[in-house]
Amino acid sequence: MRKILLYALILGLTGCATNKKTSTKAPREIRTAVNTPEVVAKPMVVAIKSRYIVKDSSTAKIFMELDVENLSRDKAMQQMKDAFRMSWLLQSDYGVRDRLAFNRIEFTEQNFFLRDDKLEIVFDVQRPKNVSKALLLTEIFELATNKKSNNDLVVDFSATRLSDRFGLYAGDFTRPLFRNYINKKDSFQIRSIDNHVRDLFLIRYTNDFDPAQSPMATTLRPAIKSLKVEEIVKVQSGTPIQLQNEGLYFAVEDTLNTSTGFGFLIVDNRFPKFTMPEKLVKPLIYMSTSQETRTVNENPDAKQALDRYFLAVTGGNQTLAKKIIKTYYRRIEEANRLFTSFKEGWKTDKGMVYIILGPPNKVQRSRDREVWMYAQSQNFSEIIFTFNKKPNQFTDNYYELVRYPEYQAYWYPFVEAWRTGNVME
Repeated sequence: MRKILLYALILGLTGCATNKKTSTKAPREIRTAVNTPEVVAKPMVVAIKSRYIVKDSSTAKIFMELDVENLSRDKAMQQMKDAFRMSWLLQSDYGVRDRLAFNRIEFTEQNFFLRDDKLEIVFDVQRPKNVSKALLLTEIFELATNKKSNNDLVVDFSATRLSDRFGLYAGDFTRPLFRNYINKKDSFQIRSIDNHVRDLFLIRYTNDFDPAQSPMATTLRPAIKSLKVEEIVKVQSGTPIQLQNEGLYFAVEDTLNTSTGFGFLIVDNRFPKFTMPEKLVKPLIYMSTSQETRTVNENPDAKQALDRYFLAVTGGNQTLAKKIIKTYYRRIEEANRLFTSFKEGWKTDKGMVYIILGPPNKVQRSRDREVWMYAQSQNFSEIIFTFNKKPNQFTDNYYELVRYPEYQAYWYPFVEAWRTGNVME
């Protein structure tokens, strides 16, 4: 019997093709060449991220990262000028239609940057009089289609948390990261806008959080495990740092007052991708039965556990196994990239829903909640997931899913679609 090692499929799914050269004789008759104009795809905004760092008591610097398709690197600024208009509006809160401030955002060499195939826009917002916190609404208007792409960001001008005044910088250290993890191989800095040197402390905890519970689990959520302090590292802001110990780090100004710090992860060099068998087996919990999860976890050989799992799920069908592996672990990687905070993105409630159902068709936000809507299909009516914002010492962006037993009518068919290879990308 042939032994099938499916773990190798996870590390690299490659295909090969051969191109055979063929020679054809030119026809004797003269033909008129017709030049058809080349269709040039227009730039299209597909994703927006934003963050801010308070410069001083009167100004916040806004950093926006745009994922724009069909953008030529050497003509990017002119393409954006020709295709879009960008503006921002400051109002008191969600649902309050006041207008504290408004301005256009011009694309210039001073605020327009390309980094890692992403477009970054930087601009300042002045603090309105007698306002400590406000909602910044940014709009990108596409001239050809009248389509609007929007982003919302709550700005705390009073800079209550350390993350309001400092950002994580890596690479060329010119602009802050839009993520909360650093790979071990990378040097990074914790910097303020003025870049004055300050003493900071990094408290390292073991990162051992459990995966999210299913959307149907309405029993009391287990208490978060007590976190053990592994070490405290003293660093200086604006100075390159490189940490070799993986885990959750908590940046604070005073080890006796940790209420306003912020957390980030030091992760292996392949993150957000998983390649080691020990890490690949854990996310299987979302598409597995309780017995399958126990069987996988009890096997001391993680690589063998992976092989046996996918052979059992697919009935030995290698082609189907390849398809499931490739698609599922791509979703894991995306969840890690999008939702990692003080724990890996795949372990969060948002990450779990994203992995099984994919990106929502529509998102609605308010100050204390986020609602994901999945459009009606021939099999299901509209599916809605509500995530409530919860206080957390490591991040101000922590959400928990509101769980209902009724979700099982939708959830189990999606899980079965994963197991049968019927998930559409």
